[in-house]
Amino acid sequence: MAMNLILASLSLHPSRGVSLGNPVTLRCHLPRLAAWVWLYREGGWSYKKGKKKEQDAAEFSFVSTLREHAGRYRCQYRVSESAEVSVESDPVELVLTGTSVTIHCWNKDYGATFFLHKDGSSDPLQRQDSSGGGTATFTLFGVTPADSGTYRCSYRHWRYAFMSSPLGDSVMLEVTPTPAPPGAELVSRGNLVVAVV
Repeated sequence: MAMNLILASLSLHPSRGVSLGNPVTLRCHLPRLAAWVWLYREGGWSYKKGKKKEQDAAEFSFVSTLREHAGRYRCQYRVSESAEVSVESDPVELVLTGTSVTIHCWNKDYGATFFLHKDGSSDPLQRQDSSGGGTATFTLFGVTPADSGTYRCSYRHWRYAFMSSPLGDSVMLEVTPTPAPPGAELVSRGNLVVAVV
């Protein structure tokens, strides 16, 4: 594979952070008409798009963005008259925005590993070593209605690694979509109301 083709460029539309559940398009701008275009997500998957006719751009769209769509992307292309493939474009970062929730846990002892639990799940959701102050801060990024539920903390003292505390007091998280204003399209725009009870 020769690599002397001019670099493609990649852009995001919208160009700023995208809310969970909203659409986003990654557009690979090609300096030459191309028959094949690849989109890569760093540390993840790739997607190949063939063109029936050669074009100077290729679009890859997520109709409803998910957490796993966040990351760095690159694209590359191949022209039809040769086997030459361009080098990958400079990366663009797909950043998902939305409401984040922070849950603080603490104990009287120092030197513990904290665990965040959600009722109904057998395994802890997150784990964090205390910074020495007997506290831990857990953040749930881009919460959705699926994150609604009851959360609790537990901890294990470093000296007694096989003994866990009982689950602590509960905090109830309720995430609901905001109602659309009258006359608005019946399409979710990812606006959420978060209530911690």
